[in-house]
Amino acid sequence: MRIPEKGEHGYTDAHKRAQLLKTFLFFLIPIAIFVIGYVTTDTKRNYFTILAIVGCLPACKELVNVIMFLKRRSMPQAMYQEIEAHAGSLVRAYELVFTTYEKNYPVHSLVVRGQEIAGYTTLKNTDLRPLQEHIAKTLKENGISGVHVHIFPDLKAYLDRVDALAGKEPEEIPFTPDERYPELGREELIRKLLLALSL
Repeated sequence: MRIPEKGEHGYTDAHKRAQLLKTFLFFLIPIAIFVIGYVTTDTKRNYFTILAIVGCLPACKELVNVIMFLKRRSMPQAMYQEIEAHAGSLVRAYELVFTTYEKNYPVHSLVVRGQEIAGYTTLKNTDLRPLQEHIAKTLKENGISGVHVHIFPDLKAYLDRVDALAGKEPEEIPFTPDERYPELGREELIRKLLLALSL
């Protein structure tokens, strides 16, 4: 079975399982080193103990990643299928978490068409302007300007916007391919940059 990649439906749950396993293995290695040192020297005061302590640093880093994803879940299959039915040929991404200096913003779905980016989040009663400005600013810093970003907290309003964008003809926008990703078109490059911006 193929493991979903970042930006695909099911990524959050798959990533969480992979991180839990990775964290367990990363803690298992220093524990094994400590036990080997203790068994062979009959004391905790040895180089194996120092090595085991240093070996816990990568494990702790992985544990932080697990904690960040612990409360997150993949979007429900029914919601995913509903959005897919509306998205048509739009470039899209799912299950993103954007971080600004003030807050983390989960964005369950996001579509790109020309100069427009529309996204859906379940965050209610939250000012989404900082997120919209953050995305537009980051894209501008990467050479893609004039993009309008709108994140919807209401699924019906988002689906209406997706329908409108899916019905639009692709625009001819002047675009110079990014030298890092020369094979990507403008909308695919926007998606790639948004994935890099997401946890």
